Amino acid sequence: GKAGTLTLRARYNGNGSVKLDVIDTGVGMTREQLDKMFEPLYTTKARGIGLGLAVSRNLAEANGGGISAASEPGKGSTVSVELPMAKAEAA
Repeated sequence: GKAGTLTLRARYNGNGSVKLDVIDTGVGMTREQLDKMFEPLYTTKARGIGLGLAVSRNLAEANGGGISAASEPGKGSTVSVELPMAKAEAA
């Protein structure tokens, strides 16, 4: 296949959370794929059981955050994970 790029971007959102974006320049996803990608047992791969993103979403939400995705067919995708920053413990 064609080589693409993968970019990781982390930033503080100013609202007490940190956001990590994973951006690729791959083939992208259709609206249908985006709508289903976090569902348990959904996969587009020949190998795999479709639990990775469902588990990732559950973990993010259990820790007070979230995960989302955006994509454009033929241009690539961005998956974003947002998590609250840990609060500093008083000395």
